Amino acid sequence: MSKNLWQKERQALFRDLVRQYEIEGYDMKEAKKYAKQEINEIMEDKEDFVHNLWKESYEDTSIT
Repeated sequence: MSKNLWQKERQALFRDLVRQYEIEGYDMKEAKKYAKQEINEIMEDKEDFVHNLWKESYEDTSIT
């Protein structure tokens, strides 16, 4: 089963953030912990944006 775009983006961002934290001197366990926290915030913002965009688009079309 193929992964959806949200999952692919989440994984790619997670890998990049883990590498970034490791470069900054965190060990692997800490790097993964902080990357997971940050990725959850990023993805929540993106999902909220899409939800609001969808909601605004639907409201705009329902008025006409």
